[in-house]
Amino acid sequence: MTKALLIIDVQVSSVTNADVAKRIEKLQYDYDNVFVSLFSNKNSPLLKILQWKGYENESLAFTPKESAVIFNKIGYSSFLPEMKKFDEIYLCGFDTDACIYKTAMDLVENNICPVILKDYCFSANEKFHKMALELIERNIGKHNIM
Repeated sequence: MTKALLIIDVQVSSVTNADVAKRIEKLQYDYDNVFVSLFSNKNSPLLKILQWKGYENESLAFTPKESAVIFNKIGYSSFLPEMKKFDEIYLCGFDTDACIYKTAMDLVENNICPVILKDYCFSANEKFHKMALELIERNIGKHNIM
């Protein structure tokens, strides 16, 4: 079975605790295949629709391993067509209730099993994080949350 790690939007303003970024930085070395998304709100639908002004020129809050595939995105999902060669993709990063959830659903719709690393996923609000995990359990299955 082929697997990869997808680190979603672990950027400076999303990390309120430096330990989070350090733990995710260390985690990436457990995987041969690592993808890292970098959200940019410039020209994003979130800017237009929500008038949300964050994340315009935001850098990562950790150092990706040398072989990581780093890519920019302007929406919620971090799914890339290149990910279709994997059977399982492990997800971590920010926000559980938005980008993690949307990406997990997109993976399912592309016949890829998402595995949510709940201790490495976070939201700005703990309530939203817990609610997202409940929705993920309902839609993807408890067995795909680690």
